[in-house]
Amino acid sequence: MANQATHRQIAVVLEELAQEVEALGAKLCTDMDIAMRHMDSLQGIDLIAQKQRSLATLLDADCPMEEIEKIAIDVLRERMRMLGTAH
Repeated sequence: MANQATHRQIAVVLEELAQEVEALGAKLCTDMDIAMRHMDSLQGIDLIAQKQRSLATLLDADCPMEEIEKIAIDVLRERMRMLGTAH
């Protein structure tokens, strides 16, 4: 039970961080010069937020193995599959 509570707390923090990272990316995108010169980096910021959300969902899931298959980011989904079978 304590482990589930801890996972939920971590999931909440990951979701908060994802929101903060997205807000940072959005703010940087308001400057067209920055957006044009740093599009790859801005996309990287978005990917970080997506990964954080996926991990938060996994931590809070009743059945993480099922939730892994719902991860939209292929690289992360494969990595989580490998970790799931390593046990």
